[in-house]
Amino acid sequence: MTPRISIRPHVSIRKITDPEEASAAINADTDQHLQDIRQRAFDYFQRRGQTVGNDWEDWLRAERELLWKPPAEMFENGRAIVLRVAVPGFDPRFIQVTASPHLLLIEGCETHYHQGLESRLHFCEFGQHLFRVFDLPARIDPNAVSASVDKGILEVVAGIARRRKADPEAEAQCAPDQAPAGGIHVAGE
Repeated sequence: MTPRISIRPHVSIRKITDPEEASAAINADTDQHLQDIRQRAFDYFQRRGQTVGNDWEDWLRAERELLWKPPAEMFENGRAIVLRVAVPGFDPRFIQVTASPHLLLIEGCETHYHQGLESRLHFCEFGQHLFRVFDLPARIDPNAVSASVDKGILEVVAGIARRRKADPEAEAQCAPDQAPAGGIHVAGE
């Protein structure tokens, strides 16, 4: 009997170690999604003849259509934080994970075409835009993150960052009110 080899397609991972850079990148991504929602809601407003009073309905409809919040689970196994996210129908090539020390951002886009059915289409929930941010319970090392998709489940394994041991010489040089917190000392502090 021939052994069966399973190849799990890998996902693009953007690794950001600087917290300020991570914040700027996530804010930029969030701003783009908000702009897309704003534009879609405005399109609905125009289609309704620019009648005032349904702005919340337009916004929520646009948000539902443009962003999808899939079910997920997160657990820690001692050395890593494991995040599993349902991504049925998504091609791994169109999923991106952004890893920063304190969070994971999952983005993806899967297009869906109706091939001539548009005039008879009542609604469609295929072709989703995935955008979900996960705050992490522990600091991770963005360079120790891997991700793959198997049977419609995205699995992200993020290695927990190791705490640096305190430097005895640095501790001796610190003034009593500047003792390193948590065994971490930054030169010049």
